[in-house]
Amino acid sequence: MVQPDDLTVEHLTNTPSLLAPYNKPHRRHLHSWLYSKVRTYLEGGNPDTILLLGIRGVGKTTLLAQLYFEAMREVGPNGVLYLSLDRLRALGMELLEVIDAYKRLVRPEKAILLLDEVQYERDWDLKIKLLHDERRFFIIATGSSAIKLRESPDLARRALHRELFPMTFREYHHLRTGLELPELTGRIMRGDEISMPPIMVDVETYVRAGAMPLALEMEEWEVYERLTAMLDRVVYRDLREVHEFDAETLDRAFDLLHLLAAPKGERFSYERLSKTLGLAKGTVMKLVDALEKAGLVQRIPACGPPAKAVRKSPKIKFLAVPIKSALLFGSGFNLNRKEVFASLLEDVVAFYLFLLSKSRNGRLCYEPGRGGADFVLELNRERVVVEVGLGKVRKNQVERSMERLGAERGIVLGERYEISERVAFYPWKAFVAGF
Repeated sequence: MVQPDDLTVEHLTNTPSLLAPYNKPHRRHLHSWLYSKVRTYLEGGNPDTILLLGIRGVGKTTLLAQLYFEAMREVGPNGVLYLSLDRLRALGMELLEVIDAYKRLVRPEKAILLLDEVQYERDWDLKIKLLHDERRFFIIATGSSAIKLRESPDLARRALHRELFPMTFREYHHLRTGLELPELTGRIMRGDEISMPPIMVDVETYVRAGAMPLALEMEEWEVYERLTAMLDRVVYRDLREVHEFDAETLDRAFDLLHLLAAPKGERFSYERLSKTLGLAKGTVMKLVDALEKAGLVQRIPACGPPAKAVRKSPKIKFLAVPIKSALLFGSGFNLNRKEVFASLLEDVVAFYLFLLSKSRNGRLCYEPGRGGADFVLELNRERVVVEVGLGKVRKNQVERSMERLGAERGIVLGERYEISERVAFYPWKAFVAGF
């Protein structure tokens, strides 16, 4: 059996070669904030604990690898300890055993702990709280989006929390080319005139696959293969962080994902999903809840008072749109077919609106019923109707939705550019490229 002292020495020696493949040249936008926290600590600041959450494949391990090599240049290889908690679990070892060995062998004055996939450690939140309370370490711990459900209130009060989401187009384009694009989303949501960005071929590639970092380094079909394989771990490991599902129910989660990914998947109500899958409605609702808490999808409620909206099934949109593409690709769909691509585009728009509502404490909903608005974004008590259409969307159709919903503005994302007082039409590529 491996002893904690032996593992610690081996880890300190071998971590550079272990993390080298993850030390990518491209830096996610969140990297600069994390690195500034590390630098502040190394320059005499107080030790922090940061929980970095996100779906698998979004780049959490890459961020830790980049921070590891940057910090190592400041404090040397013994001043940074990277631990993969799934590996510790496989070796039958516990986190605190290894940390105690590290303190005894190295006796660091200023140390940085990088803890990857903490959900594999039993009572992870209690152990990180104990380490935090020692005030000897700067800690960055990563985990699936679902682990915050199991986090103790004590740690929640102590730790800083950041979620790493899939990339927007501007981040994707910057990491691919090194070029910055202007931010247009604010002007578009206000219905202002814009300078059209250059039309880039990779906007369409982004809609299909570009939101996940894998797209920066491999062919599109390889991205889909990797994401399909990754879904196994999300379903059979991460969903269990949310609810205690049995193996048969988890098997049906894949069928549910395929139904939701279908071009007309948003039209499925909980009742129809229950009937199609042969599962109780309550079980379907729990599965969708688990998929949302694991960071795969978002549920967009119907507009209206909560008591009325809860009676309507939500729209269910993929947050990581390349996972939807992978499911469709694996089922034989042509992703460039107009109906299929339009479905992917609508999920990208929903993802952008999700980020806007989250960052500005807003609310996102949809208007149920035939002819209802695709999305309604409420920010600062002002409502904006958002329609997505590669076909024709008429101005009077949008105005009727605005009247029903009491909205101040209407935005149509399609093929044309036309600004009027209350309804503005923008090319969808400008909207995607501007966020």
